[in-house]
Amino acid sequence: MANEIKSGKEILDDFFKEVQQNKELDKDTTQRIIELYELDSLSDKNLTNALEELRESKDKGDGEDK
Repeated sequence: MANEIKSGKEILDDFFKEVQQNKELDKDTTQRIIELYELDSLSDKNLTNALEELRESKDKGDGEDK
């Protein structure tokens, strides 16, 4: 068979690598999502909490600019 089928992990790894390189996306947001993925902690609850923390940080002026 000429075509190799990628595993789910390989597909996700490729996806997050592309997301990280996309300059149009918010750097802080993508970095936090990738961190959760790499820690095997990417869940609905953890993602919601992380995004809320980022919002609060940016509202206080602590976040980095794009």
